[in-house]
Amino acid sequence: MDTNLIDKRRSEIEAEMKDLNERLTALKLEMGELDIAARVIGRLSGTEISKQVRGEDRSGTALTVRQMIKAALREARQRGLPGMRPNNIRAFVKKTYGLDIGQQINTTASRMWRDLREIEKDEPSGLFYLPKEKPVDDASLETPSTGSDGNPEPGHEGGRGGDAT
Repeated sequence: MDTNLIDKRRSEIEAEMKDLNERLTALKLEMGELDIAARVIGRLSGTEISKQVRGEDRSGTALTVRQMIKAALREARQRGLPGMRPNNIRAFVKKTYGLDIGQQINTTASRMWRDLREIEKDEPSGLFYLPKEKPVDDASLETPSTGSDGNPEPGHEGGRGGDAT
């Protein structure tokens, strides 16, 4: 067995891991710079910005505002609520993550609904909620036939050109 292929692939993976680690280091540095910029802008504008800009999950991984909104809406679903208004989502985020995010909840939730279609909204009540989960059935797990079983596709019984010969 030729181990040169394995050694070559190991070298490729190690080089890619090194590149990814360098990229991750650069992104962490940028995130720190953004936190500093947010504090400076808050100080200069006279508005208080939370010292901890990001929430964290149980593992200590930073969460985005979108992830915190989805967590609030999952909690509402588990409690049997039809959804949550932005003020309730803000209260959930403050209680759960210790963050006072403010109007960012409104704009992010609206964007998640209107542009990204990640959540839904009942416009008359103003409630945001997670889309209904679609039940999985056996038919949805099957892959569509590619016609490789020798049977012609419907409408092509006479062949691709329409000839019946």
